[in-house]
Amino acid sequence: MKNSTGTIALLALAMRTLMSFPTSIEAFSGPSPRASVNRALSSTPIADSDGETNDESSAPDIAVDAAPPPATPQNPFIPLLSKGLHRTSIAMHKATSDQVFKSTPSLHELRRQVQKITNVAPSSLGEHAGLGLFATKNIKAGTIVGLYPAHALGYELVVPIDPEGEMTEDNLQDLSMFLAQNEEDEKYFSEQPHGNSPYLHATDQPLFQRPSLLSSLFDEEKNEMVPTLHLDVNPNRNEELDSTWTSHYINDGASLLDMQTSGTPIEDGIEKYYTQSTKTKNCIHIPFGPSPILATVTTKKVKKGQELFTSYGVVYWLGAVDTTSLEDGASPSMTENIQTQIVQSARDLQKAMEEAKVGYATEIEDLETALGDLN
Repeated sequence: MKNSTGTIALLALAMRTLMSFPTSIEAFSGPSPRASVNRALSSTPIADSDGETNDESSAPDIAVDAAPPPATPQNPFIPLLSKGLHRTSIAMHKATSDQVFKSTPSLHELRRQVQKITNVAPSSLGEHAGLGLFATKNIKAGTIVGLYPAHALGYELVVPIDPEGEMTEDNLQDLSMFLAQNEEDEKYFSEQPHGNSPYLHATDQPLFQRPSLLSSLFDEEKNEMVPTLHLDVNPNRNEELDSTWTSHYINDGASLLDMQTSGTPIEDGIEKYYTQSTKTKNCIHIPFGPSPILATVTTKKVKKGQELFTSYGVVYWLGAVDTTSLEDGASPSMTENIQTQIVQSARDLQKAMEEAKVGYATEIEDLETALGDLN
């Protein structure tokens, strides 16, 4: 790929993070949300961005984490997450999605395109993989094939109690939280915690290069880092979704479970996983328009009848594999081959984002306007 200033900056960011934690897989990817955001949800009235309490006629019911960050009567994160969920829910739901997708010709065509070129069917990986997303026509590289639903939004934020103290467990305060769209989602996520969710996905992180829903609360000039924003999906509401929102059906074409064999180092399994997942991958999830919207774009030509595959990444699979060969609390070593795969993933992501910004510039601008106009 031709180098550019943006490429160098992104890869430098990836490598700076990588080299800060040279021996740990999880260190590069950050604490795995699958392992740390198991949080019970409870209903609480949500104030909108103007400080007024939303009623049922103006926004979906929102569920608040049972242990929200203390210190202020109104948690400043809540209005921002609430607005993001409200706007996304209008765009996702069959009954209201026309407010977005019929607002401009470009968005109307985007929806028509996605509906025309893909369909949901049992995965070719087997019954254990559930449903998958398939091409109904030949699809060229750089084509949007779906949007990623969001029935909950949340973030991880762990801060020191004493900024001058050591970064030990006793000196850390966990301010992480999640919001759910309504009572049905609240119930689902209380029974299916985010930490165990197969749909949990980062929707804002530094490599995405777009303002997060939470950006206004942090001063980057003072090196205040905006926490990574995650979304989650309630599959029990699939029937309610406009058929543009199908990205959560896309499977990983490989599994670390299949690559790990008894008696061999887990690092060998990770390297094999990355090789196979990269080989089968034909699409990638990217930021698209305003936070928290994600779209899925093809990275190579996909033939009619082929299943769409992406790569979940090794952190997704680590919670499911046997790590008894490691010392207590240890993470797999960051081998040179694994580092190479991670950097290549960053390159793939940036390339897909840059191409989408050019190829779908009108759609991105129209989507930002359409969602911004929603109350």
